[in-house]
Amino acid sequence: MHVRVESGPLDVLQWPVIGSFLRWRHARTAIQLVLLSAALVVVLDGLLSARIDPTNLATVLTWVHYRGLLVIALLAAGNLFCTGCPFVLVRDAGRRIRPPWLSFPRWLRTKWIGIALFVAVLFSYELFDLWALPRATGYLVLAYFASALVVDLIFSGANFCKYLCPIGQFNFVASTMSPLELRVKDVGTCHSCRTVDCIKGRRAPEAPTVVLQRGCELRLFLPSKVGNMDCTLCLDCVHACPHDNIALAARVPGAELADSRRRSGIGRFSRRSDIAALAVIFTFASLLNAFGMIAPVRGIEAWMSNVMGVTSEAPILAALFIVALVVLPVLLLGGAVASLVFAPPYAESAYEFTSYGYRSQEIYGFAYRSLKRRMGLLGLDIPPADELMPGPIDTDAPMAAPEAAPTAA
Repeated sequence: MHVRVESGPLDVLQWPVIGSFLRWRHARTAIQLVLLSAALVVVLDGLLSARIDPTNLATVLTWVHYRGLLVIALLAAGNLFCTGCPFVLVRDAGRRIRPPWLSFPRWLRTKWIGIALFVAVLFSYELFDLWALPRATGYLVLAYFASALVVDLIFSGANFCKYLCPIGQFNFVASTMSPLELRVKDVGTCHSCRTVDCIKGRRAPEAPTVVLQRGCELRLFLPSKVGNMDCTLCLDCVHACPHDNIALAARVPGAELADSRRRSGIGRFSRRSDIAALAVIFTFASLLNAFGMIAPVRGIEAWMSNVMGVTSEAPILAALFIVALVVLPVLLLGGAVASLVFAPPYAESAYEFTSYGYRSQEIYGFAYRSLKRRMGLLGLDIPPADELMPGPIDTDAPMAAPEAAPTAA
């Protein structure tokens, strides 16, 4: 007997027009051709344009319209850019000529290289003002195509997408806040399935080595898939499933971040330090990018130039990146583990306790005021104490020495 699992209030794949299009076998190719055409326009226009032109089609299309549409699509629907990624279309064409012959090394199957490349792209964008350089933008797009082609012509699967692509890492984190996700409709149907086409692909009965429809190249087994992390929304699983048992279903945005279950192809979030670092970099790099667009940043850079005694922008920008992506996360996220740091092991609750003669209110008050002073030096405000600390704090009076324990007469 099958146990029915509700897929949510709606399934986009069942909609009359949009659903029919997405269920069409060539839907992804059609979207990829559109984005490939846009990429070709960016490359040609960029390489044939003046060296510096912030109003050029290549720069405006890439650094203004694309970024805005990307975020809107992620928040409104899901990882639509990865659905229509033109790099994958070129890679698939190359694989018809030269199939991959190696497996991606296990020790490289993390996000660390992708994180480094993501930071490198952001740093280069700020250092070289890529938004005003059409030729550099065109060469960057070509570098993307070349990287995807080289990596995925050597290694089987979608390793460039999952581990290396900076845009992909950005999309994976942002898609955790998307309102839709691919999930199974009926878990019982999956339990009785013997072919597992959603991950292995559907093969020709008369020729088992011939793949008619590939399965998930990112190794996300749908019955154990949780959320959108690492999902490119390629819909290969939808087309491969012989039971029509996969829905593009509505869900609560961000709910997967609080889900501690082990998820297929990823494991547990609590054990993936690389994904945690990616989320932190994603959050603080977004703030840093917005910070770089406001006028006061020029004054701060001039002040840092005088203090550091340098005229080049590179070391100043490097210092800002270190502060924004390392120092601030450490300081702010430290409040999340304050109860583990301050509360002694014997305390029944981090809300109120006594340690070495000091009340918890005094300890929390001292820590909160110290943090507030240090963040004030950077011109930043911190949340109120009742939001940041695990328990109430005392007044602004300095911490007094603990009372001496009474001695026996």
